[in-house]
Amino acid sequence: MKKMNCFECKKEFETNSNARFPRKYCPKCSAKKKKLWDNQWKVKFEDLDD
Repeated sequence: MKKMNCFECKKEFETNSNARFPRKYCPKCSAKKKKLWDNQWKVKFEDLDD
């Protein structure tokens, strides 16, 4: 296990050092980003700013 700092919230978390793709975000921030990514198709063109 390897300790890293989350890019978003700057909290320290443990990650697998032998992982193929190393984590950048803690599990909490990762879940939040995944939820936003999964719901991006719901955004309408009218909601976007110029």
